Formats: sequence, structure tokens, C-alpha cells
Amino acid sequence: MLLKIPVFHYSARGSGITKMLRIMKLTAFLILFFCLHGYAESYGQKVTLDARNDALEKVLSTIQQQTGTQFFFNERLLKKARPVTVSLKDASLIETLNKCFEGQPFSYTIVQNTVIITHKPDAPPRLIVMPEEPAPEPITGIVTGPNGKPMPGVSVMVKGEKNGTLTDQQGRYSLQTGDHAKVLVFSHVGMITKEVLIGSRKAISIALEEGNTSENEIVVIGYGTSKAKDLTGSVARVTDKDLEGAPPHADMAAMLQGKAAGVNVMVANGAPGAPVAIQIRGTSSLNGNNQPLWVIDGIPQYNVNGSDIATILYDFNIRDVESIDILKDASATAIYGSRAASGVVLVTTKKGSKTKRPVIEFSTDIGIQKQSDQFRMLNTDEFKSVIKNATSNYFSTLGTGVTTGGISLVLDYDKIVPGAEVDYASTPFKSTAFFDGSTNWWNELSQDAIESKYDVSIRGGNQASNYYIAVGVVDQQGIIKGSNRKGFTGRFNFDTQIGEKINTGIRVSGAYSKLNNKDDMIDKIWNFRPDFPMFDESGKIFDPGYNEENPLTSLKNKNLTDRKSVNAMGYVEFKPIRSLTLRSSYSVNYNNSIADRFSREGTVYTSHKGQATIRNSETSTTVFENTATYNGMFNKIHSLSAVGGFILENAMYKDFYAGVQNFPDQDIMINLTSGTTPMKPTSTYTSSALASAIARLNYKFDNKYLATFTFRSDGSSRFGPDKRWGFFPSGALAWVASEESFVKQLLPAFSYLKLRSSFGKSGSQVLGNDDWRTLYSAAQYYEQPGMTPSQLGNNDLQWETTISLDGGIDFALNNDRIRGTLGAYVKETKDIIYTRSIPSSSAFTSVKQNVASIRNRGVEFDIAYDLVKTKNTTFTVGFNIAHNLAKALKINGVDSVIEIYSGSALAMRIKEGEPISQWIGYQWSGRYYQSMEEYNLLSGINPTTGAKIWYQNGLNSIRPGDLRFDDINGDGIVDSKDRVPLGSAQPKFFGGFNTNLRYKNFSFTTQFSFAYGAKRYWYTNAANWYGVGLFLKNYPSYVLDSWTPENRDAAWPRMSYGQGSSNTFSDFWLSRADYLRLNLVRVNYRIPQRVVKLKVISAIDLSIAASNLLTLTNYNGIDPQGNFRLTNGGGGISGIGSDYGIYPSVKTFNFAARISFN
Repeated sequence: MLLKIPVFHYSARGSGITKMLRIMKLTAFLILFFCLHGYAESYGQKVTLDARNDALEKVLSTIQQQTGTQFFFNERLLKKARPVTVSLKDASLIETLNKCFEGQPFSYTIVQNTVIITHKPDAPPRLIVMPEEPAPEPITGIVTGPNGKPMPGVSVMVKGEKNGTLTDQQGRYSLQTGDHAKVLVFSHVGMITKEVLIGSRKAISIALEEGNTSENEIVVIGYGTSKAKDLTGSVARVTDKDLEGAPPHADMAAMLQGKAAGVNVMVANGAPGAPVAIQIRGTSSLNGNNQPLWVIDGIPQYNVNGSDIATILYDFNIRDVESIDILKDASATAIYGSRAASGVVLVTTKKGSKTKRPVIEFSTDIGIQKQSDQFRMLNTDEFKSVIKNATSNYFSTLGTGVTTGGISLVLDYDKIVPGAEVDYASTPFKSTAFFDGSTNWWNELSQDAIESKYDVSIRGGNQASNYYIAVGVVDQQGIIKGSNRKGFTGRFNFDTQIGEKINTGIRVSGAYSKLNNKDDMIDKIWNFRPDFPMFDESGKIFDPGYNEENPLTSLKNKNLTDRKSVNAMGYVEFKPIRSLTLRSSYSVNYNNSIADRFSREGTVYTSHKGQATIRNSETSTTVFENTATYNGMFNKIHSLSAVGGFILENAMYKDFYAGVQNFPDQDIMINLTSGTTPMKPTSTYTSSALASAIARLNYKFDNKYLATFTFRSDGSSRFGPDKRWGFFPSGALAWVASEESFVKQLLPAFSYLKLRSSFGKSGSQVLGNDDWRTLYSAAQYYEQPGMTPSQLGNNDLQWETTISLDGGIDFALNNDRIRGTLGAYVKETKDIIYTRSIPSSSAFTSVKQNVASIRNRGVEFDIAYDLVKTKNTTFTVGFNIAHNLAKALKINGVDSVIEIYSGSALAMRIKEGEPISQWIGYQWSGRYYQSMEEYNLLSGINPTTGAKIWYQNGLNSIRPGDLRFDDINGDGIVDSKDRVPLGSAQPKFFGGFNTNLRYKNFSFTTQFSFAYGAKRYWYTNAANWYGVGLFLKNYPSYVLDSWTPENRDAAWPRMSYGQGSSNTFSDFWLSRADYLRLNLVRVNYRIPQRVVKLKVISAIDLSIAASNLLTLTNYNGIDPQGNFRLTNGGGGISGIGSDYGIYPSVKTFNFAARISFN
């Protein structure tokens, strides 16, 4: 911008008065200009000029366009300018100005980003020729940043003078100084200004440090940005630096584990592409899985068929992330209204830079995955011993009339006398009961998995435009042989300025992955008996012959999933005036998944000669946003920011499923056209729409007092016509106490102190697109087509609404070396939607209703401390912890209770006044038959038949070695009235801590997460302890310590055939899931540029890392956190707390190299 001072006319005649007036007016104008304008950006850009007798003003305009530098001059003054002839290429700003002003009657001064042109003083009347002295030697050096890279555009000034320069693209500078120069001042936006004594030195190189003022950090808040110090809500930030060291297969959501207070991250299992559950400030719904809303570059990510898991996260390239901002309280989330009850996660991807020379970065990451510590399965001899022991337990306690069923597969039943005492050593097993194999199925079918990832990115631009292009390729094996995941990602971000008033840009990304999934084999591998050989005598895969699937057969099954996703967003911004921005954007999000399955004959999936199925699912969303943003400052102390607009969203879900059975060949011809028996195909199409109006007002007074008011109204097609609109307001206040003079005197240690509080409402529409409708399905009766009701609608379904009250303190001490946040909150969710059972006489079995209210209360604490902070060494420690308690306030319906079952057993109860996620069951107090007297009390003799009989405990017949349960109400019978709360599936406390040590070019990073107070239900263990499968499956080695008459103090109850009382849901099967996990250890070394000696390479980073390296826990299941099932509804609550033994967690060791090219 060329700022011209208009010509002034003066009536004063005296030259002194005239000059004084001119100086006063010029000074006043300069003060006004710099108060209003401020610093824009560094002026370290290169200039290319080719002028031939051009006007000076035209040349200055060209320089302004290339560098963004502004020129300030008197309009009359430039009329005296001579034409300019100059030819320069990639010259610095100062070099360019010196050439342009050669022979001109002007001089110039650079103040920040503005060049002030003034008249050159007249030459003195006398010319005195002095002998020429040699020019003093300049001071030279290189300025680098905290990452060791050269920093262009750093201001290098002589303290107290206007003499200065800027560093070039290689961070170099050269500055002529006089003998009187004492101190050099190095400054750059976002960096701590350094002053260095010159002394006698002629070479001074320094490294600038980031201004560790987290309160000045720019965070994304939804439809805008804000400085952290101006926030009134609770927002946590994770930067790309916090994500460094992630293994090649890393999921973006999983990498948040332990990094933000109040954000509980749980990885489902170690399988490639496994889902991740995130809960922000507790449980807000019973209908969904309480996942937050993810927004990537302004595009909401959610599954449009009713779930709220964004599958695009599985294939998102973590290298593209610039920052992740987590919105937690109502003040921050209300702008997203209907989907913000469980929090919002805003992901910002990387952009280009304003340097003309592109920066190319290549990184490679090679890793190996190993199974985490795992319990051992029984070998053949141990298995035979356990089975014989269990058989003895079973038959020695039989009464008359007991049906033995499938036990005849392994026992010569004709030689068994029911009710007789049987010695397991002489139990008459059939000759076919055991085999001579000795197979460790896990060792045979598992592997150390190799994974690799390659990324290339290019970023660059100029003052008007910038771009970021990135491509990534990943190849990941699973720890089960044959399982793998291959895929690639691509991204193109582009922004450009058209003139002074228009900005436009696009964000385009795509991903493709092919997943060969074998996670359904884990259970088969663990359960298949060790005495079974891999192959029979003829060399064929061994078939035990009783509906048990050999894992080698399962290995040949096909289970492929192809996933594709495309996200595209374009925007246009128009600034009619400096303080107002009008913005329109349109985005498209498309996802496609094709699941291709083939199950061979002899597997549990089919009794036919093979079965092939294909499922093709598509989802797409479009979002049209229009906003107006105003930013203004009044009287220097009043700051006002406002945004308003409307959004239209449309979503579609389409699904098709088809299959065939009976194939003439099960090795090659396994596509749908080769099967001979078609299966009934199914198809689904559903859609939804959302219309929204938003408004937010931020006010700041004197940088001390802050206020935010947010309003959003949503209309959703997922509700009936009379219930579609929801209104979600919020308000927040904050006081930056550290700006008060009296606080500075009272609390001088605080460099920053802010108190904030917020209150507001957000909503949830986590339900199916058509749940409010009554639906019918096609059917036939006696070969006549017809319709049958399939879903009872409810026009009265309305929004789930969450009202939140939040308060917090943000602080920094000791010049920001200590930084932290302390907060507390209460959030109450009303009108929670849940599926209730109804009488079958209605022709339906269930209906969705608004039935419940929940309240979450919690506290959060987050702190970071720079223990050491010197020129060459920094050591920072971070810690966060959170506590949340969710309680049911109101349950509509019979007995005001919601019961949640695990299989057929009642596992959880949600009752008014009690915590949710609370296990309910029987309290065990030992085992029966600790003495002969007790043994005799358990049994009696039937006077009619003379056979032994066993007494009941109210649940089942009691046998020696069974678990004993407490009779809570003392009525002498253990029954459903004796169920009690057994603990919660949710932890009482959870969090993480990290350390970061940097010494010169070395850095060492650790990241931990922890949880305390949760109890997990080991579902697989409890379900399989008894039952028909006893003789058909293997067991973990800990069953060797099960009850026998000789081992009455064993850790586990008796092994036996058939159903007993011990597997009744009780706290025996619950285990404390406290843990401390070392998520990441990383060592990084940056090779100095002087060692590389290649100008085209600016940096080389080498690192080694280990992920999920160590878990300290007393949990007796597979994983204290993983192996859950992520589902909707109440099952989602119990599912996260249950260990299903799906897939073990894995350790990853990886080596990475990253090269940056100039």
C-alpha cells in the first residue's frame, strides 16, 4: 500500500513556524497511522525488478506487491523523483531500495514493515575533502530457530540506533557498525527477542527460541480463530510437534491419548485400522457411543447412517496435521450446536508458506510390531490334565437324571456310573478323545509384523498465494499371518489473494486403503486344542470333525475391505471494508467401503460348499456455509469480534448386500457369479438434512475483561415435523487478572493469570435418520407378497440437550516457565433417547423414547514446567489429570431403571441416583467346600433313589469348588435380590504425563498415560469357563490353578462340564483395570548443516522410537483398556468396559528419517 500524505497549505509565513507545523502534523499522522496499522509481517522477501526509466512511484508499487512492504511519503515530494533504471534478481529489500534511491533527492527509514520516505537534507555549502578511511569490517553471522533451521527475515539492529538489516533465506546477515555500537538486538515474530554484547567480535551467530507464551498462541475455535489469552471457554491444543514419533500405522485419534486433560482415549485393539473411542468429559448419551464431533478444515466428519464414528479418521495421514484443538465446554462447543454435547475436535491441516522457494520434505518410517505381553495357552500335556480333572469334578458331583449331551464325544459313556466318585486318572476316555499333536497355534499363525510409511510434501508460495501438496503411502502387516493394510493418501491445500479484497482457496484430500482382515482368527487360534495336529496323515488340513474350525482353514478365507474417501472444500472471502469479512464455502465428503468375503466349507460361517458375500456402502455429505465476520477496535481499549451466518447440510447413506453359496471350486472360482445358490439380497437408502443459523459475539475491554455470547439454532430431519428445531445458546466471562496493576504487585510471580466461567447448552441428534418414522418391510405369506411393520415410530422424539457450567483458571509463572490450567464443570443431559421394550401385543418389540437425564461432574488439571531452559538445553515436563463422575438423575418408565445385559446375564443397571457405567451383580466371598464338614452340608441323599443330591443357592445347584456369593439381605437365599453395585467401567482418574529433553541437536521424548479406579469384565473368560465347549477348546495356563479337592485355595473355581453357578455375573469376573502405560519413547538427532555440506538440504532428522512399550497393571485379562466393542446404545457403555479378547495390543519399534530440501 502506497500511503500518500496530501499537500498541506500553510498561512504562516515564517519558515521556522512552517517547518514546525509540518513536523507536528507529520508526527501526529505517523502516530495515528502506527497506532491503527501495527506490524504486519517480516520483510525478508526477495525482490526481482527490471525497470527502464520508470517512475519511482511505479517501482515502489512493484516492490510493495512482491514483499508486502508499505511506503509512506508526501505526495508533493515524489514529484521531484528522477526516473529509475534498475535490473535486479532475488535481491534483498534493503539492496533494492539502495539501488532505487541512488541519485534521488530522498532518503528513507524502515520502521517495522513500513518504509518512510523523506527529503534528503541539502548539502553543506563547503565541501571538505577528507582522506578516505577503510570501511570497518562488518559483523556477520547466522540466525537459526529452535529446530536448528536457518531463519530468514530476522531483524538485526544496533541497540539504540536505526542501523539494521534482515537475515536472508539461509539465515545469514551482514551489518556495518561503528565503534560506538555495543549491543545487537535480534527479533522475529513469535520468538523471544535477544540482545547480544558485541565486544570485539566480528562473527555473532545465535539461535532464537520460541516465545513460550501459550496465551498468545492462535487456536481454532470453530468458524474463526482466537488468541489463547482471549478465550473464555475450555480449549486444549495438540500441535504437530506433539504427534512426532507416531508409528507408521498411527491413528490420529489414538495419538491424543494422555495429551489433554478430560479427554479419555481408548484404542479398541491392536488390529490394523482398529477403531478408537474418545470421551470428552464423560458420558453424555445412552443412545450413541459418546464420540465427539470431528471437524477437519471446517468439514464435519460423521457417519450419516446414525452412528457418530468418523471412519475417515482411520485413513487420515497424521503427517498432514498442523494442530488439533479440542473444545470441551459449552462456550466453546455451542457454535456447533446439535452435535457438540460430547465435545468437538477441530483438526487444521498444514498450509503453504510465503517463501518463494519451495520447501520439500521427505520422510520414511520403518517399524516392526510385536505382540504385547500375553498369557500363555496350555500345551498338550497340560490340556489333557485339565480336561481329566474337569471330568472328574463333573462326574463325581452328578445326580440322577443329569443329561450329559456332547460329553460322549470324548468319554466312553457306557462305562460311567452317575453319582459315583470317579478318579480322573482312571476315567474311561475314548481312544479318539485326545490326539498326538503338540501344536502351539499362536506361534504357528502369528508373526512379527513389518510396517513402513513414506511421505513427501511440498510447500511454498509468495505474499499473494501459498500451497501445500502431500502424498503418503503406508504398508502395514498384522501380527496374524495374511493380515495387512495398504493405502495411500493425498492432499492439496491452496490459498490465494486476488487484489486487496478477495481471498479464495481450496482443500482437497483423498485416501484409499485395502484391508486384509484376519482379526476373527484370534479367538480360533487361542481356542483350538493343542493336541490337534496341523495336518492329517494325508497332508490335508486337519478336521476334528465336530464343528470346530481349524485356524489354517480360516486363514484361507477371504476378508477384504476397500475403503475410499474424498474430501473437497472451496471458499471465497470478500472484505468490503478492512474490518468485515464475508465468506462462503462449499464442501463435499464422500466415503465408499466395499467388503468382499469368502468363507470356505468347514468354517463356522457356513455349512455349504463355500459362501461369498459383497457389501457396498456409500456415504456422502455436502455442507454450504455462509458467514460474516467483523473485527473492530474502538478507542484503543474496546475490541469487538462478531460472526454470524447460516449452514445447510445434506447427508446420504446407501448400502447394498448380496451373496451366493455352493461353489464347484473353492480355490479359484470364488466370485459371486461362480456360486450356484443365491442368497436374498438387501439394499438400504437413507438421507438426512440439517439447517443451522449461528452467531457469536466476543468483546474485550482493555485486554482485561472478556465476554463471549454464542447462539445456534438447528433444524434436523431426524426428528418429527414438530420437534425438529433446537436452540443452543451460551455465554462466558473471563478476567485477565495479570493485566491489573494491583495483581502485578500482589502476585509478581504470575506472568499470566486468567479466571473464566461459562454457561450454555448444546445438543445431540445421535439416532437413525428415520427413527421417528413407523417403517414397514416387504414380506410374503403363502407366496403372496405383502408388508409387515418393522419399526414403531415416535413423532414426539426431541433433541437431547446438555446444559453445562464451567469454571477455570489459566496461569503462567516465572516468565511462562510454568504454565497450567485448573478447571471444574457440571454438565446435565436431558431427554436422553433410548430404546425401550414394549408389549409384543403392539406388533412391535421396542420404541425409541426420551427417557433419561444424566449429570457429569468433574475436575481437570493440566500443567507444564520448563525445568531447564538454557541456550543449548531445555527440559520440559507436562502432566494432566481428570476426574469425572456420571450419575443418572431421572429414568422414565417401570421401576425407573434401565438394565443392560452381557449375553443373557444382567451386567449393568442405570438407576436414578446411581452412577452410570456401574456393574451390578453378586458379591463373591470364597468357594464352597473348604472342609469336609462343609462338603457334607452341600449334599444329601435322595431317600427314594439313594443318589446324591446337591442343594441350591437360589441360582444353581451348589457344587464343591463353586463360587460362594454373599446373601446380602440375609433371607437365606442368594437370588436377584442380592445383586449389588460392583464398581464402575469408567475410571475415577485418568490422564498422562510427558517429558521432553533437548540438548543441542539431540532430543529425547517420553509420553505416558494412566487410569485408576475402573473395573473391566473379562467376558471371554467368564463365558467360556463352563459350557459345552469345555472339551473342545484350549485355555490359558492360569486354569492350572483351578479348584480341586487337593487344591482348595486355588485362584480359580472348579473346572467342569456344563453350566454351574460360578459363571453367574459377579465381581469375581471383574478386575481392576488400573494401569500406567508408556505410550512413546523417542530419540531424535538433527544432523548439523555443516556436516551435511549440501546447500539443497536444510535439515536431516534421524529418530528411533518405541510405542506401547510397557504397561504396568494388575489386570488379569488381555488388556486393561483395549479389546472392547464400539457399539451404539447401552451396549456401548458395557461394551467399552468389557474385554472380549478380540485382538492383542502390539508394541512398535520404528526408525524414521526426515530430509528437508531448500
